[in-house]
Amino acid sequence: MATTAEANDETPRTTTKTVDASLWWDPFTLLLAELESISPSSDLPPPLEKRIKDNHAWFLDTISLFKPPNQKSREALDASQIKIGLHQITVETDKKEAALKISFALCLDEVQSYILVHRMVDQKSIIFDGVLHELPHLVTLQYYLERQCLLKCTRQIIMQALYIVTKSQDASIVDEARKLISEGLDGKLFSVLQENLSSNFPENMVNYVVYAVFSIEDVDLYTLWAEEIVTEDNLMLDVLFLIFYEFSPCTGELWKKLCSLYEGFISNSYNFGKLAVSEEAVSSIYHAKLQLLLILIETLELENLLQMIHDETPLRFR
Repeated sequence: MATTAEANDETPRTTTKTVDASLWWDPFTLLLAELESISPSSDLPPPLEKRIKDNHAWFLDTISLFKPPNQKSREALDASQIKIGLHQITVETDKKEAALKISFALCLDEVQSYILVHRMVDQKSIIFDGVLHELPHLVTLQYYLERQCLLKCTRQIIMQALYIVTKSQDASIVDEARKLISEGLDGKLFSVLQENLSSNFPENMVNYVVYAVFSIEDVDLYTLWAEEIVTEDNLMLDVLFLIFYEFSPCTGELWKKLCSLYEGFISNSYNFGKLAVSEEAVSSIYHAKLQLLLILIETLELENLLQMIHDETPLRFR
């Protein structure tokens, strides 16, 4: 017969794995709601001001901080707990299995997938088995919602800073906007936008849905993906327009890249042609083309250009 000490030795040991703190994010859906509830003429409440500063890296690097799968994150899910910066979460078997499949489907970091699954199941406040068959769809929607709310947060910061600048007020949100722009937000947005425009439908998403007994007829995954990607493209173009409108002139190098991007829009050399899968997507694509055209016109500095033509000054980009 085993002694008490021997029996205790058979008790599973608690193990903790530490992963990169940058994998964590607080829900951007909540942060956006707070930002939108603040009057443009008001100072930010100190807690909200702190949250904005804490999320600076996310605003700057945008959706690129949602990482692809990697071995270290995969191995972290084998532990009983994961430490992510100041946060620690317990790994539960059912959630882990779902997170690994969703990571495969969305090509998303395993720990970040676990965070999504953990939040979704807790948010539903019902027995996990009851939502298992719906989980792929729910988490996919939540993932793209988080990405879009992140971009909307950035847009809201720039918009509120723009309003305050016109009122000649000094405010922390203006400092955050200027810091983002000085650190190259426009170039980062352009890079992510190009990535989006070159991306293809993640075939793993279909494989997972079939595996999860979630039939293709239940949800048109390709249409869902296409509409979400086009929405993201529009949000990034919105932020670029606001930056160039008031805060920072467009460099000649970036303007030429934007021209090339517009040419790709018109010629359908990017994936826009493939994304026109619904009325909503077609409307969003039209809006994106128009927004990019407005950016090109806004950044052209037409008055200066006409003066250069009048003065017979040779045209060249700086």
